[in-house]
Amino acid sequence: MTFQDGLQNLIGKPVVQSKYIYGSIFHLLFAADGGEVELVCNGCQWVVLNDGGEVLLHDEAVLSSEALSGVFTGLRLRSQEVLPASLSLRFDGAVFHAFMTEEYHLDIHEGVALGSPEWRQLPEAARDSFVIVSRPRKTVGWEFSAYSNLADVSWGAAYLAMQEASHGG
Repeated sequence: MTFQDGLQNLIGKPVVQSKYIYGSIFHLLFAADGGEVELVCNGCQWVVLNDGGEVLLHDEAVLSSEALSGVFTGLRLRSQEVLPASLSLRFDGAVFHAFMTEEYHLDIHEGVALGSPEWRQLPEAARDSFVIVSRPRKTVGWEFSAYSNLADVSWGAAYLAMQEASHGG
């Protein structure tokens, strides 16, 4: 099973639990055929917008399991789009966009550039920005293969404004 297959299998399934871990890392637990499936967001930049394009939550907000639950729990995944520089998940009334700018990537990975020989030598678990865990403990991960440019996406300005506000700018 590929990561995209795993996401496709979650289409129409509800999020039954949202769990904050640390930083921008969180888990969404989906009720799925044959048991629960966990989608792990493992360290990247992200923003959740409502259907009107307003920011509901982002990776630099004050996060908690309650804040995530208020956005995700009870929603059904309706569609997914996986691109080299982004991952977008459309839920009922909300869209989750995940991405990685070059500056952010170099900061959290101690200067190791995406796709470099040093990057490719890291274990998959260190490179994967998302992991799907299904039962019985089958995992499949996905990593960005390109950096995002926020000037190229419709929601980039809204994300940058929220990021600046969260830094007191």
